[in-house]
Amino acid sequence: MQFVIDKAPAAHRNDARIRGLSRFLAVATLVLMALQPLVVWGAWMLPDLSGMLERPVPGNGLGGPSLDWFILPVRLGAAGIATVPVVITLYGLLRLRGLFTECAQGRYFSAEAVTGFRQFALASLVNALWAPAGHTVMGVYLSVANPHVPNALEIAFSSRDVQAIGLALLFFLVAHILAEGRRKQEELELIL
Repeated sequence: MQFVIDKAPAAHRNDARIRGLSRFLAVATLVLMALQPLVVWGAWMLPDLSGMLERPVPGNGLGGPSLDWFILPVRLGAAGIATVPVVITLYGLLRLRGLFTECAQGRYFSAEAVTGFRQFALASLVNALWAPAGHTVMGVYLSVANPHVPNALEIAFSSRDVQAIGLALLFFLVAHILAEGRRKQEELELIL
């Protein structure tokens, strides 16, 4: 007597899990996209709540004995500088959401999925490269606007920046693997 193990139900369960997780991540990405600008702009509009008063100047802190200088135009300028990485992140998350929606429909190696992940990887790299420059620009802006501290230029490149760049490069590797998987799938479809 010989037993035959049917692997189709296991494959179907795995596919269902991937699709379910992809649907969840598509919704979670949409929520993150809605919250990110609110959190970043809220931090600059309500500095008391965001803890910026305790941060050192020029390291993107406000410092000084009072916030009488931190009027609405200065806050809007700081929020504008902080918007640059928000826009880059929103673009990357939008493209990542495209990957999740394609995966939720079972199209793991579609052109839209592969392109979406590539664009997410690119946005991650641009954001990682912008972070040290953005920190410097914000520090100069705040120190020039703040009459209680001397003007300062702070240039920093930390291990966190190196990690972010490394992670973005890892995303590019995964995007390359996805593109290769797509190419192989197209070859198989032509053969069949």
